[in-house]
Amino acid sequence: MTWYVASVIMSIRRKDGRQKNIPVYENFILIEEESCEQAISKVKDMAVEEARIASEGLTLNDKPAYMFFEGVRKLIKISNPPNIDLDAVPPVSGTELTYSEYLVKNKKQIKKLVQGKSIKLKYID
Repeated sequence: MTWYVASVIMSIRRKDGRQKNIPVYENFILIEEESCEQAISKVKDMAVEEARIASEGLTLNDKPAYMFFEGVRKLIKISNPPNIDLDAVPPVSGTELTYSEYLVKNKKQIKKLVQGKSIKLKYID
């Protein structure tokens, strides 16, 4: 079986439907399955159940709310360190679980990104 990381998008919505902004979360779920299709199906089921559980008693700005599963944004086959077969050995210390690619304007923006500061960037999916 193969190990994957699924990028799952969840949101919090007020039950009355009135809100200026929608909090959105990107959760990364580690999953082992035979194929990409099976991994996506399994992680969708998991996310729907997580949203149901998280919605119990949930509020947003003191108003009743619910967690909503928006979808699977991407699925990545993870990479073990060199010389370790991913299908034969589970993830280990040093396994790359996920990655993101960005475009920035200059080196100063990279430094700010590393420091956790806000910058404008282009996210490459």
